[in-house]
Amino acid sequence: MNFTPTCTPVCRKWKGVSFSDSVESTPLPSIEDRLALLCPSQELLEYYQKKMSECEAENEDLLKKLELYKEACEGQRKIEWDLQQREEEIAELQKALSDMQVCLFQEREHVLRLYSENDRLRIRITGSWKTRKRFRISWLLWEQTLEK
Repeated sequence: MNFTPTCTPVCRKWKGVSFSDSVESTPLPSIEDRLALLCPSQELLEYYQKKMSECEAENEDLLKKLELYKEACEGQRKIEWDLQQREEEIAELQKALSDMQVCLFQEREHVLRLYSENDRLRIRITGSWKTRKRFRISWLLWEQTLEK
């Protein structure tokens, strides 16, 4: 018993013809032709019109929600960009502050060296005055001894 239908590509009648050739040779009717063959009732038409209006309303709601999400995303993107700019600015200011602290430290060292040098020079001057004073005293004593 042969269970293979006679109008399929597997059928013995179709042995020399490929399936794609057989599909291309039979054109499908257009949608308008198919709809013309249907005889929809008024209730069916009203049902689908109602469905279409519901879908359009839902589509409008979804588009509104999408617009709100778009605005929220744009706002968030702007906030993130501003945050990144502020972080970069903070990093630059921290680097400038660090550089100024190094510079201030160097200046303080320089001032301390100057104070140290001033103190050393004062000591030297004071020592020089003491030496001159001693020299004058000894000179006066020598002159006094010569006069006697």
